[in-house]
Amino acid sequence: MIRTKRSRLWPPAGSLALLLLLGFSPWSLWERDEGRYADVAREMLARRDFITPRIDGAVFLDKPPLVYWITATSMAVWGLDETGARCGQILFAAGILLVTRRIGILLFERRRANLALLVLASSLGFFIASHVLTLDLGLAFFVCLTLLFYLKGYRGGTGGRRGYLGMFAAAAGGVLVKGPIGAVLPALTIGSFLTLRQEWRRARELPWVPGTLLLFAMVIPWFAAVSMANPGFLSYFFVHEHLQRFATPVHRHQGAWYYYLAIAAAGLLPWTLYLPLHLMRRGARPSGGAWATLRQEAPAFLWSWAIPGLLFFSAAQSKLPLYILPLFPAAALLVATALDGERRAASTRAVFFWPSLLLVVIAVSAAALRHRHASWEILVVGGLAAPLCIVVAGLALGGLLLGSRLARAGRQLAGLGVLALLWMVACETALTVVGRVNYFNETKHFAEVVRREMGPGETIYSYQCYLRGLPFYLRRTVGLISPHSDDLRFGQMYGHDPDTFPDEASFLQAVSGDHRTFVVVRRADLQSLQKLAARPLYVLARSESNDLVSNRLGADRSRDLAALLNQTGFDLDAAIASAARAVPGATLEMIEIERIGGAPTCTVRASLGGSRFAIGIPMDRPGPIAVSHDDPAGEESGREDHLLRLAPPAGEADLVPRLIRDAAAG
Repeated sequence: MIRTKRSRLWPPAGSLALLLLLGFSPWSLWERDEGRYADVAREMLARRDFITPRIDGAVFLDKPPLVYWITATSMAVWGLDETGARCGQILFAAGILLVTRRIGILLFERRRANLALLVLASSLGFFIASHVLTLDLGLAFFVCLTLLFYLKGYRGGTGGRRGYLGMFAAAAGGVLVKGPIGAVLPALTIGSFLTLRQEWRRARELPWVPGTLLLFAMVIPWFAAVSMANPGFLSYFFVHEHLQRFATPVHRHQGAWYYYLAIAAAGLLPWTLYLPLHLMRRGARPSGGAWATLRQEAPAFLWSWAIPGLLFFSAAQSKLPLYILPLFPAAALLVATALDGERRAASTRAVFFWPSLLLVVIAVSAAALRHRHASWEILVVGGLAAPLCIVVAGLALGGLLLGSRLARAGRQLAGLGVLALLWMVACETALTVVGRVNYFNETKHFAEVVRREMGPGETIYSYQCYLRGLPFYLRRTVGLISPHSDDLRFGQMYGHDPDTFPDEASFLQAVSGDHRTFVVVRRADLQSLQKLAARPLYVLARSESNDLVSNRLGADRSRDLAALLNQTGFDLDAAIASAARAVPGATLEMIEIERIGGAPTCTVRASLGGSRFAIGIPMDRPGPIAVSHDDPAGEESGREDHLLRLAPPAGEADLVPRLIRDAAAG
């Protein structure tokens, strides 16, 4: 009796845990996609214009509006923040899981369908996508829904008209999310399925005329309205955004022929760890009936869903990781089939893929040692890398150990469930830690600094770069000077606000003037911008690639800086000379005056031979100079109170003391 009650309780309890893990994302919007799509929804609400999408005041017609409409509705309910921006994605993720489970029940039975739901929810690619505002999750939902309705119609035969009409309606939803691909992907699956089954005659069962009319009735109103409001839309949308994206490298997102094989292998972790072992076990069996098996309904449907889509995306000249997200439900159902088919015959060790895990650990360790990414080095210097690795690896290993223990006790499904949930907790932990580092998540951090510093009538620009989420967080237009972004092309040509694309001459005049101006600039362009503006620029915040600078310090900062210099009588010339002696031959990159733990400190940041150093010099008392490896992420942690950060113009380090005194004078 108790066991029966538990068996009834675990599905809702597990579903609640999945929903919490999929929905909890306490970090700022990631660049590029999240900032872009959140700003589109914000602009829709602000302008009450739900026909023509805009970003930062510029017309943005790269994609249809359904996800923007859902996101705008979510923001109207939950507010203009990350929760409001991502709430619609949680609904899409939950919908995909439910539809995948329903397809599994139709093709197999309930146990295998529940296992597929677990595999999909805990796969790395789907888990990350459910925490990110993109269009691909919405497309994946409508592709799944289209194929579910098709399967219902197919099962109903001549009486499946209602299911087939639902298929056309769901395909219209996919078109309104991302264009023709919303109908092309299901059509590829259905065509391949009928070919494998040698049942092309069943295509006559589809209500082509009423179904097509239904699809057009749902899709054409927006396309007609946006075309009347923006005459260049049809050519831009269908030629530039679809034909050229597929057939040419115009969007500069290319990849090798095996690009999506690698993405699929990584995106289906941890379940792809089982694949080498499964292939070895299958390889020992006779394969004479492989073709007959493939023609059966369930294998034919799932392989027709996965393989043609993979080939289609691989043939495209524009490749991005989440493009193949609509294929993940099919992959999850195939993995669930393999796991369920062998879970009774295989040993516990085989089910929990220890041999494959060992191979992956060796491969990942070798890759990490060979290619040390700059972001990882920053985490190492900041002391986050080791604790994060220990916690994430501990959770993942704990899932394997606890899962295998449950499997040895005869509860293999429960063991796989524990493995999946602890793997999801490990992924959530990694995303939360990295996602809360301001240095990597620059947009919200920069926006908070600007809101704190900006006064009435002051302006902000983005020079030679474009943070798409900055207008969303600031609730205002950011002037874009020569931004490197293809998604602004249509808006620059056909429609934008006066403040969106100011000319460079007026921008330089503003930066050179006495009125305070804020600029987001690529770090590589900071020195050239200072030269063009013919004045020093003060760094207010930093990130991995960009700096937030201003042409003047705020009144409070100038006043506090002057008081500190007068109080301590600090010799700036001597400090720079001491820093040069501490690291001979180093190049001075920045000088800072800050309070660390309340103690005023002058920090000189320098580089030598690829290494970066922070040279700390006490200001309120004589003391030893402290030389350490620079921790750029630590600068943005909020623990330090920066009064001034100045990157001196190249070759003019001797002018730094005078520039600092000028800044203190206001």
